[in-house]
Amino acid sequence: MADNSIPVRGSTPREPAHPSITAELISELVERFYERIQVDARLAPIFKKHVPGEWGPHLEIMKGFWRSVLLKTGEYNGRPVPVHVKLGRLDTEDYRAWLSLFGATVEEIFEPDAQPIIVEAAERIATSLWLATNGDLLAKPPEWSTSD
Repeated sequence: MADNSIPVRGSTPREPAHPSITAELISELVERFYERIQVDARLAPIFKKHVPGEWGPHLEIMKGFWRSVLLKTGEYNGRPVPVHVKLGRLDTEDYRAWLSLFGATVEEIFEPDAQPIIVEAAERIATSLWLATNGDLLAKPPEWSTSD
């Protein structure tokens, strides 16, 4: 009897972006980062307008997002580009301020070997969102990294 079954390929192993990155550290990153966002002179007004009231649900979404990015959990099913497009055009300096605050928070929490991996992921995300919200398909995205 012939075997007519379709071969099934095993799933790709989901390796963390760095072995020292854990769900607990990601949770701490999100909590501490968004505490700072809420009091930042430039970023607080943007976030308060779009995350009114209780921040708990937003923080849980962000924790799932960052676990998906850094731990490869696949749990985040959202669509960040349409959400950010609804914010309207953000100034390039808004992205720089976000990345600066994020990078400083990463530096406090994660091992030195993991820090550039996390910051580079944030820069890729910032570039993607900047391109999506900029409105100019021919625009060259900013260089975020200050370490060059």
